[in-house]
Amino acid sequence: MTRGVDLKRHPASPNQQNCLSMADKPRKMEVNVIRIADDIVNMNEYNQKFDIPDELLSSVVHFSQDSIIITTRELDPPGPQILYVNPGFTRMTGYQPEEVLGKTPKILQGPNTDQSVLHRLRRTLDAQEVFFGQAINYRKDGSEFWNEWHIEPILDDKGELTHYVAIQRDITERKKNEQAIEQKNMALREILEQIEIEKARIKEGVVMNVEEVLIPALKKMRRKGTKLDKKYIDILEQNLKDLTSSFGIRVSEDHFKLSPREVEIANLIKNGVSSKEIVGMLNISFKTVETHRNRIRKKLGLVSKDINLTTYLQSL
Repeated sequence: MTRGVDLKRHPASPNQQNCLSMADKPRKMEVNVIRIADDIVNMNEYNQKFDIPDELLSSVVHFSQDSIIITTRELDPPGPQILYVNPGFTRMTGYQPEEVLGKTPKILQGPNTDQSVLHRLRRTLDAQEVFFGQAINYRKDGSEFWNEWHIEPILDDKGELTHYVAIQRDITERKKNEQAIEQKNMALREILEQIEIEKARIKEGVVMNVEEVLIPALKKMRRKGTKLDKKYIDILEQNLKDLTSSFGIRVSEDHFKLSPREVEIANLIKNGVSSKEIVGMLNISFKTVETHRNRIRKKLGLVSKDINLTTYLQSL
């Protein structure tokens, strides 16, 4: 359940009283203009749309889990002075209100604060625009944390800048998770690169073994075999060459995923060999050849397309 606040029964804490007094100050200083989606809106007119007291609005600021800071408008050194911080600021930074009042938010900056973000911050505020950014900041104890914040310029009813309101959030854990994911992605990319290198090495080794070991052995067998033996040796030699050729490698890779038998038949088709001739060369049935042809067309994405298979294979 949402925590309720009975402002009549429960007196405000000192810090909440500070919050309530700051809620009163804008009325005294006629700060009643805010920006909403880059439009100038009269704050009093806007709040009249809601039937809630100013004290409740102040309690929202007080109990916000985000850090909220109100500063003066000066940007030149020593910079804007802190007029108000809510308890969320103390939780995030470790600083008590009395330790930062009258000081500049620059006390949160340190050696690892990204200067490019600070330069962009200054340019944005000079233009009286809303700033969004992330940077490393420092707690009272000197420890680092990732701060995500945005700053809203506060204008009076004449359109003159009077104050800044900064809403800040500690996103250290989110940054750690993002960095961990990125490290895992880098490790995964390295593994995938190694796999591709190993695949290429194995492929190169297979081609080398075929060309330097198997083909010479088949040639020796051809010289000693019968006429029938030579015919089958010729087919075997051609099939080995087809499998290790650029065409065979290309059509057997992941994009097409042709099986060794389909690569063999695809290569014969590419070379103009008819289905009837393939039946005799490979000693398989005509139906088997047609089944392979249909599978090859399907894997090549030629189903229901008026494209000649032989012409397409020759184009690869």
